[in-house]
Amino acid sequence: MIDWKKSKLMFWTIWLLAVSVLIFVLQQIDFILNPLVGILTALFMPLLIAGFLYYLLNPLVKLLERIKVKRVFGITIVMILLLGLMVLTVLLGIPMLIDQATNLVSGILVFISELETYSLRLAEEPWMQQVDIQAALNNLELWLRDISSQFLSGFVASVGGAIQMFTEIAFISITVPVILFYMLYDGEKFLPFAVNLTPVKFKENVKEMIIQTDATISSYISGKGMASFLVGLLLFILYSIVRMPSAFLLSVFAAITNFIPFVGPFIGAGPAVIVGLIESPGRAVLAAVFVLIVQQLDSNLFTPLLVGNSLSIHPLTVILVLLASANIAGLLGMLIGVPLFAIIKTIAIYTIRMVKQHKLAKMPIEK
Repeated sequence: MIDWKKSKLMFWTIWLLAVSVLIFVLQQIDFILNPLVGILTALFMPLLIAGFLYYLLNPLVKLLERIKVKRVFGITIVMILLLGLMVLTVLLGIPMLIDQATNLVSGILVFISELETYSLRLAEEPWMQQVDIQAALNNLELWLRDISSQFLSGFVASVGGAIQMFTEIAFISITVPVILFYMLYDGEKFLPFAVNLTPVKFKENVKEMIIQTDATISSYISGKGMASFLVGLLLFILYSIVRMPSAFLLSVFAAITNFIPFVGPFIGAGPAVIVGLIESPGRAVLAAVFVLIVQQLDSNLFTPLLVGNSLSIHPLTVILVLLASANIAGLLGMLIGVPLFAIIKTIAIYTIRMVKQHKLAKMPIEK
């Protein structure tokens, strides 16, 4: 006779029914859930940025503590430095980025104009007389005008979206420093708070899980942040030496995409090669060579030295996670997908361990 209490079929059947009922109920109360989802979405980005800055700046606060600076004063010093850096970025960095982005667009337009001139000269060659180059150019011009018209109409229609984006940026700029301050000030209290909420038999496992997760994310973000900064700095120096257009913009983009494992350097190299190709094939080759050199330095020196193997994830798993996260959330998903997977993996490992220990504790002891 089947013992339904121990039957796996019965267990999973009940779970599937429970999940189905839960999904059905959630669909019926979407008028309640939609506002909650909106609130969580609004809070997600400030919490994400504040969490990233917490792991980036907390080692500096601890360093100040080791030289006998009280934590609250250390946090104040770090926050003042951060706000000063933000103001400096707004006053100097953003205008430079806008200027270089404008120059980049102008360079692309000049390239298109030169390509059109070259095509007209090519059309005058005897062996090209049978090809209707002018018709192709007219079609290209009509296509560009159509694209421009769509862009302008979209721009006018998106004024409300631009205002909303400005409001969101202002909201993030105000809330992130406040959240970050309290994270730095009260972050050390989270571990004992979480452990106190845990049943006694799980306290040690939960404590180890939180410590391991915190160490993993801290090592990855602080180490990868420094490695990405060095990558961006080296590329900016190399691009500036050969007078690469939009050197600052390209190096900032490369530093950001360097956070993406494996494919990040190649994504960062794409715009540099395209910009170099607009100037000349030699510039494109130089850009590719520079990225290759810096990528080798990062792979063999910066990342092993500063990050190590903190995530402990197989390369194939990383690629699959990147594909899935890119499909879900684009570039942002690729940036946070791998560390988020590492957190979930750590929690899953300790949860399985606690479940096994709980089952062993319930088993009768054989005499």
